[in-house]
Amino acid sequence: MSVLQRKELEASPLADLHAIASELGVEGFRAMRKQELIAEILSEQGGEEEPAGEPGPQPVEVETDDVADQPVELEPEREEPEPEEPEPEEPEPRAADRDPVEEEPEDVREPLTEEQTASGVLDVLPNGSGFVRVNGGGQSRDDVYISPAQIRRCELRAGDEVSGPVRPPRRNERHPSLVRVEKVNGADAEPPEQRPHFDELTPVFPRARLEAPGAFEDAPFGRGSRVAVAGPPGAGATALLREVVATLAERHPDLELQVVLAGVRPEELAEWRSEGRAPVSGGSFDGSPDAQAQAVELAVERAKRAAERGAHAAVIVDSLAALPPGAQRRVFGAARATDEGGSLTVIAATGSVPEPLRWATTRLLLEPARASATLRADLLG
Repeated sequence: MSVLQRKELEASPLADLHAIASELGVEGFRAMRKQELIAEILSEQGGEEEPAGEPGPQPVEVETDDVADQPVELEPEREEPEPEEPEPEEPEPRAADRDPVEEEPEDVREPLTEEQTASGVLDVLPNGSGFVRVNGGGQSRDDVYISPAQIRRCELRAGDEVSGPVRPPRRNERHPSLVRVEKVNGADAEPPEQRPHFDELTPVFPRARLEAPGAFEDAPFGRGSRVAVAGPPGAGATALLREVVATLAERHPDLELQVVLAGVRPEELAEWRSEGRAPVSGGSFDGSPDAQAQAVELAVERAKRAAERGAHAAVIVDSLAALPPGAQRRVFGAARATDEGGSLTVIAATGSVPEPLRWATTRLLLEPARASATLRADLLG
């Protein structure tokens, strides 16, 4: 990605600066004033402003399809296809794309070739570029950079499943880059698929019931429900959610299931992954809260893309209470059945947080007595 200059950062809203700082790994950025934050971003990305009176080379004002960093100033987008051009010399990447310690020797990682392909879920950044997250939604060193030009041309959206050939990282780059987009959600990338936007679909109350464990006998739910499983710590919400996933996987094979964890215990994380009934992303309470919130929201975006295509998806969240309030609203509020498309169901442990209970279409309150039974079962194996 391009090294951002001070004038561009000063013109950006504070929310965008926070997003950039988070990607760069700037510590304590939320407590900084705007000018301090701009200075820290400039320092972290390794770029320096050009001295007055000594202008540097002007950026090329042509947007290309290649995967190198795009120049900051671009001429308006044109109708005709963008020409294939040799990649320009890549500027120094942002600090988030560099190793936090000394550079790895070149022979540590096996080099990629253009014949190798990568696939994963697209995560779009505020500046228009993105990363293909290859390990189920969380950030990793194997993520693949994708340029803004490719995202625009293929009309990609966050949560799309993207695949294509990659090139290896260049000097001072941390991530490989996508050479071209070949597949989007299992179909050819070009021409782009004609599909509605999720927010334009008409939400309706659930009409088709989903099978659930016996605990939900008095609290049924269906495709598109917002299900809140509330109760104090140790009340057995995690065990019940695992039962829900097992039932849905067995009784509704057409349902695209995802499990996202936020703030759980490490032992619970291992148990979720060992069952293998649905993809698991996120992490335990000893991980980064921001990364876990990002994983949950990316899972919801992936489910939205399924609903746009007329499919049915369900996201199981353990626990919604570990997310910031804004993320709670976005995640839980995304659940709905639609008239024109498919459905998105969210089933979440909500702890003792009151707001999700008000938003939910189905509520299940767990009593502390269940916690004692669960604890005894754990101790007895």
